[in-house]
Amino acid sequence: MQRPDIYLRTTDLGGASPREAEILALGLCNLRLQRAADATSRIEALRQNHQLWSALVRDLASDGNLLPDPLKHELIDLGFWSMRYSTAAAVSDLSVAPLIGVNNNILEGLKAQSALPTPAPQPMGDGAAPIERVMQPGFSGSA
Repeated sequence: MQRPDIYLRTTDLGGASPREAEILALGLCNLRLQRAADATSRIEALRQNHQLWSALVRDLASDGNLLPDPLKHELIDLGFWSMRYSTAAAVSDLSVAPLIGVNNNILEGLKAQSALPTPAPQPMGDGAAPIERVMQPGFSGSA
């Protein structure tokens, strides 16, 4: 079964753990949101934030995700909020600060758990895309 999650795509990050890959991706989104100096870069940063949360939600909803169901449901709800807010901010002057705050909260939680053992990255299967492609324009999650 092909899984759309980013967790199996860590081999392109020099052996980073799934947690480290999430930390890197969320940090990159925040950096882009913070540095967006014009309308074009703002919309691109918001699109990438939306795309990252879409990938995270797909993984959270997959059968192979081992997080406890209550936590998965809360994170999925948060992901949907982030995607809706990213879309709304792209067509209006909404501040990106709430998105940065949510991403930072998730980052802090992931960093706090980074000392815990993590499963070894699994080899990429058919249809898996390298994590950097998740952040590229036009990535749809399907091969």
